[in-house]
Amino acid sequence: MYRPLWIEVDLGALRHNFRNIKRIVGPKVKVMATLKQEAYGHGLIPVAGELSHLGVDFFGLGSLEEAIVLRKNKFKEPILILSSVLDKYAKEFIEYRVIPTIVDLKFAQRLNREAKRKGRIIPVHIKIDTGMGRLGVWHTKSVSFIKKLSRLKHISPEGLWTHFPAADTDRKFTVEQIRAFNTLINRLKKEGITFKYIHCANSVGIVNYEDAHFNMVRPGIILYGIKPYPLDIGLKPLLSLKSKAIFIKPVSKGRSIGYGRTFIAKRPLNIATVSVGYADGYPWRLSNKAKVIIRNKLFNISGRVCMDHIMVDLGRHTQVKAGDDVILIGNSKKAKIAAEDLAIWAETIPYEIVSRLSLKIPRFYKR
Repeated sequence: MYRPLWIEVDLGALRHNFRNIKRIVGPKVKVMATLKQEAYGHGLIPVAGELSHLGVDFFGLGSLEEAIVLRKNKFKEPILILSSVLDKYAKEFIEYRVIPTIVDLKFAQRLNREAKRKGRIIPVHIKIDTGMGRLGVWHTKSVSFIKKLSRLKHISPEGLWTHFPAADTDRKFTVEQIRAFNTLINRLKKEGITFKYIHCANSVGIVNYEDAHFNMVRPGIILYGIKPYPLDIGLKPLLSLKSKAIFIKPVSKGRSIGYGRTFIAKRPLNIATVSVGYADGYPWRLSNKAKVIIRNKLFNISGRVCMDHIMVDLGRHTQVKAGDDVILIGNSKKAKIAAEDLAIWAETIPYEIVSRLSLKIPRFYKR
């Protein structure tokens, strides 16, 4: 690495989090690990490999491209695409043995024709909208839709699912979603329609809504040891983001630092330039807000985050040298900065912090 910026991912922490999730849901509930967007920025293949070793039941992905990568790397677990795909790509689901989410008849009919041509019966999962408003058939109008799907001879409706938009902020709304989903399941049973897999619990749903576990759950952010909101289930974060100080210089009182001159030195101090910036996915909104760890101490960012640099106010400290490690996310022996901290400082969510870290940043995996 000529440019000192890297990510460390602790697969031992992934094992710990996965086992905690299994403990919460019990042995009868299957686990679909959500690995979309390169496993939330942690790295698709290494994370999938560890989960496969742990006996995960399903992988949930955001794109067909990611599923094809897993298949080409010899993963055999069932894969569900959690999004909708244009009907012209139906044949790829058959070729790579990937399970599509069905939200419209046009795609289902195209998939049925392609499966018939191949002499196959393709499992599918049907997405029901109970309040997310993004994808899926509205729950009160879905019985007739599911009946039409059931008549397609080369499609097997294996799964039924929905998604929570506000499990962490609106318990009343989420409870109503669960009620509506159960009502639909019971209506379908009366019509003789049942499913092998029923799932709706995301990370917060797993922890706070036991009646939403059904027979499969879809952990996402908690797999990676990140809390979507304050909760305590003994999570361990996987990801650390680290760089190095590449230049140190003294700055006189009254001098400005960075674009826009948003930081003016109020006293003589030392400035460290660190190799990371918004092009790496380190948010511009952390300008003059975030902290970093150097030599077990917390220091403030001074000035705006640049494309590939940040500047750090070292105060009068002179022991920091060029080449010293800088922890942007992670722990030292005496200090800690979590992805959740960056999210607060940047006024965003921790999902965005980790998933936007550039794939150009080298990732190292340890057990």
